[in-house]
Amino acid sequence: MKCAKCGLDLPANTRQCPKCGSINEFEQAPVAPKKKNPMLFVIIGLAIVGLLALAIYAMSGKNLASAPGGVQRNDTNITTAPPGSPAPSGIVTAPPGKPGSPEKTPAGVAKPKPPQSVVDYLAYVKKVEEHRQMLLKDTSAALLLAVGGQAKSYEAILDSIDSGDSAAVSDPMADMRKELNRQYGNWQETVKFFDQKPAPPECREFAGAYRAVLASETETIKREVAITSKIDVTKGDSISQGLVGMLGMQKDSNLQATIDKSADDADGKLTTLVSNYDMEKPFDVPREKQGGSLLGF
Repeated sequence: MKCAKCGLDLPANTRQCPKCGSINEFEQAPVAPKKKNPMLFVIIGLAIVGLLALAIYAMSGKNLASAPGGVQRNDTNITTAPPGSPAPSGIVTAPPGKPGSPEKTPAGVAKPKPPQSVVDYLAYVKKVEEHRQMLLKDTSAALLLAVGGQAKSYEAILDSIDSGDSAAVSDPMADMRKELNRQYGNWQETVKFFDQKPAPPECREFAGAYRAVLASETETIKREVAITSKIDVTKGDSISQGLVGMLGMQKDSNLQATIDKSADDADGKLTTLVSNYDMEKPFDVPREKQGGSLLGF
């Protein structure tokens, strides 16, 4: 408080001034305003700038803590760039890249060694093929006897019938029939022997083709045995019919073509099989040759 007359500072609620003795109503001294600290404004300004920067940073999609990742864009106009399309998972995904071309096996890469099961099975079939070649020669010789030999002795057989020599003509083809039946049995046993050893998975396609070769040749000799078994040497017509039947099989181009095709198919599959491994072809499956053919008599 101050004295209204002399301006002396007085304690609160003092009515008489001790200096001038005046008794007056005293005015309350106005409180001086506190000076504001300028650093406070600087701090507040920096805080506002920082908040604005964080807001702009969040709007740009680069706030990894809260914003989902999106496709990076080349434009920098944050306010006008269209937002990315979110995937079902909530993450903006880039379009998938084009698949690369399949890798090619570099030239010069060594082929794998064949499994032991493949080696063993091909060694087994090789033995069967060697037996097949032997049977072709033996059966061809028997068929030459059946057709060629019988044709040459045809007149001799008729002469024996006319002379009444029943012992001579009782069954002049008995030995030939016996031989042909023996050959047919050999072919059947060869097929059975082949079937005893199951083929490993890698060889099954070849095995099926090779069995078709054996089956076609076995069926051919079966038909030839059936024809010769019906020949009655006491009847000229029966002999003639038998010869016609045998020669008819020989001239049947489809019959020989079927056998040749099955051999070519088996040999081709064997070549394909061994080409997958570091190995040489252990044997061939050739066509029937002259002197070793079921229809070459």
